[in-house]
Amino acid sequence: MKNWMQVKIKDLILKSPLLTASGTSGHANEIEVLEKSGQILASLGAFVTKGVTLEPKEGNPEFRIAETRTGILNSIGLQNEGVEFFIQNEIQHLVNFDLPVFVNISADSVEGFGKLAAYLCSHDSAQIISGLEINVSCPNIKKGGAAFGTDPKIVEKIVKTVKKQIDPRLLVITKLTPNVTDITIPAQAAIAGGTDVLSMINTVRGMAIDINTRKPLLGNTIGGLSGPAIKPVGLFMVYDCFRSIPECRSGKIPIIGIGGISRWQDVVEYILAGASAVGIGTSWFVNPDVFREIHQGLTAYLAGKKIPISDLIGKAHG
Repeated sequence: MKNWMQVKIKDLILKSPLLTASGTSGHANEIEVLEKSGQILASLGAFVTKGVTLEPKEGNPEFRIAETRTGILNSIGLQNEGVEFFIQNEIQHLVNFDLPVFVNISADSVEGFGKLAAYLCSHDSAQIISGLEINVSCPNIKKGGAAFGTDPKIVEKIVKTVKKQIDPRLLVITKLTPNVTDITIPAQAAIAGGTDVLSMINTVRGMAIDINTRKPLLGNTIGGLSGPAIKPVGLFMVYDCFRSIPECRSGKIPIIGIGGISRWQDVVEYILAGASAVGIGTSWFVNPDVFREIHQGLTAYLAGKKIPISDLIGKAHG
């Protein structure tokens, strides 16, 4: 039976273009619970972990989540137990997934990114990892995050630093912020730094105000907007990078499209815009079965058209 869903990210072959979006599935524990009812793993091409940092982080003060009409604002603040705990207690669970694993990493400095990448690659368990997704784009932490992602020179330095510290077999994915005027500028900086893949977009900066207390609702004041509201933004930014950057258009630097995906039709749009794969996050908070539903709908669409999904990459550009 023909696999209509197979895609390549550089030299890595994925059985499906569907990925978890970082921050939405923990490091394995949450998806293992959902897997019992949702058949998620069978629909995925790769698993992307929640963000890992050098030291444990408690995250931001409450409230951390606020609903909007067409999405959510989150201000979790990269809460995690740190890389040592991740290596010793969590990474082994990922072996059972039988999927490529991309570890999302975040740090407060350029040097911190290098130390984190080196630590991850210095252990035998690193053989489980297929790539690192560099988070230069989180909008709800007080150091780094979007501040890094908006400065092309720092983006380039971070990518170069990470590349120097890791096994060449590992893919380096740079996750870009939408909170810029022209996303192709940090994208080109990441390419200059040696990134293998671009992923876009992270959440859009936003806030909510409690009209009764007359104060910001989120404990960190600002958060990141995700969900259907940001799909047009993510779609345009994928399209813009594919259109404007020769390395993306030639396929040398693949793009992972993220933002507002909740139906198989959304995936097709992102692929046509220039993405080779997509990340799905907020929608499966609402619908734990979303990966299976999208996989089924997308497979039926491709089989009906008798065309593999890889043949649709960038076709919106003519």
